[in-house]
Amino acid sequence: MKLVTAEQLRAIDAYTIAHEPIASIDLMERAASACMRRIVRLTGHDDEIFIACGKGNNGGDGLAIARLLLENGFNCRALVIHYSERFSADAQQNYDRLKERFAEHVHDCYSPEQVEEHKPGNAALLVDALLGTGISKPADGFLGDVIDMLNRSFRRIISIDVPSGLYTDKTSKDSRHIICSTLTLTFQLPKLAFLMPENKLFVPEFEIIDIGLHAEALQNAGSNYYYITAQLVASFLKPRQKFSHKGSFGHALLAAGSKGKSGAAIISALSCMRSGAGLLTLHSNKETINALLHHLPEAMSSEDAHPEFISRIDKPERFDAIAFGPGVGLHEETQQVLKNLLGHNNGRLVIDADGLNSLSENKTWLGFLPSDTILTPHPKEFERLTEACSDDFERLDVLKRFSSRCNCIVILKGAHSAVAMPDGSVFFNSSGNPGLAKAGSGDGLTGIILGLLSRGYNAPQSALIGTFVHGYAADLCLKKISMESLLITDVIKKLPTAFKKLYRES
Repeated sequence: MKLVTAEQLRAIDAYTIAHEPIASIDLMERAASACMRRIVRLTGHDDEIFIACGKGNNGGDGLAIARLLLENGFNCRALVIHYSERFSADAQQNYDRLKERFAEHVHDCYSPEQVEEHKPGNAALLVDALLGTGISKPADGFLGDVIDMLNRSFRRIISIDVPSGLYTDKTSKDSRHIICSTLTLTFQLPKLAFLMPENKLFVPEFEIIDIGLHAEALQNAGSNYYYITAQLVASFLKPRQKFSHKGSFGHALLAAGSKGKSGAAIISALSCMRSGAGLLTLHSNKETINALLHHLPEAMSSEDAHPEFISRIDKPERFDAIAFGPGVGLHEETQQVLKNLLGHNNGRLVIDADGLNSLSENKTWLGFLPSDTILTPHPKEFERLTEACSDDFERLDVLKRFSSRCNCIVILKGAHSAVAMPDGSVFFNSSGNPGLAKAGSGDGLTGIILGLLSRGYNAPQSALIGTFVHGYAADLCLKKISMESLLITDVIKKLPTAFKKLYRES
């Protein structure tokens, strides 16, 4: 699924109107109907619903939603915020329709005091339709005061398309007045801003509402940004064939663990085997190798000469894929092992955790990364590799440049992990939940990706499948486990179900 700019979305709207063909007011009605159907599933006929409507097309959506809710017997009031002199043409038409049929439910507000007259009850729902994606400056003055008042007055806020006052294609860090939605119903495609951690207060949750924009226009829209879906991941999957054998799915090498950090290695090893690797060898210190036998007898092992950490790996070229980093520490000898791997690896390499920290301490080594090496940093690890950033949009630009310059794939981990490819494209993940914000989650991801690389998936596919499946398995866990109690070992146990469901999608 593509992510496009606000300007591109306006062009797609226009193309839909011209080529479906459909009148713009009817397209607005279609969008409003889709939102109304979702809203009625989230509320009841006895609930108070307030709809704050602006004077542009987003306000027109809100006015149409108000009319549709009233026609269906819901307790609804429209607060029309007159922050400018004129309505857009379609908003004016929907305002006239609403006033004609339900004038007593329309409250025209020309000052903050008039808005304040309409005090909601404790269970009231606000539908925010003040401002859409077309804003060019921060909301301030009367409009800013209204936004602040609404945020104070309502505990449940559903924003239509975008929370009012939020920029969709650039940072909003200098904007003081933005609706803090509890849910955003966004039209057709996610907005880039929704995927940025800096906007977590404004868009904690969003749902995509299909309003039937023209498929050809969506397909032809140019973009470097994509949203990873189950359908995309399922399209990559290759079923195991009847006459396959363990050698068909590769031999993976996992260099992980050190004294006191055996758990990271075991988690990665379990994830690797659960992701389909034919053979796995864990190279580590004695303590970790001993632990492996109890947790994963299916794996092979290679014990390092040093009793506490990894100091040497012989003939790494024998393996089909290699992962380096979980729990290895920052010992000088261990860092030299990574340097040697960069010179001898066949290109199927994933580097995580202390492997990334070693690269941060030896940045000249970045020039020796084999093409399509996969790096899996969290934001602080990425900052150590690159530079500090003032906002998430700047970080996204740094991510793209780094991936292109180093010809590597970077999975910047987070709520919507960003997978950056060397060609400048970035894929944002749609799966996962806050239960993954816990020790071991990154080690699990590394193991999944290693298993996929070993099986023969190329590096871009392995990064995308691995990132999605990791989150998808965590989501499946929530049917029986709370986020607080979720462990990466629970996620690993759900990997078979996650893969099975994705094969059904394909």
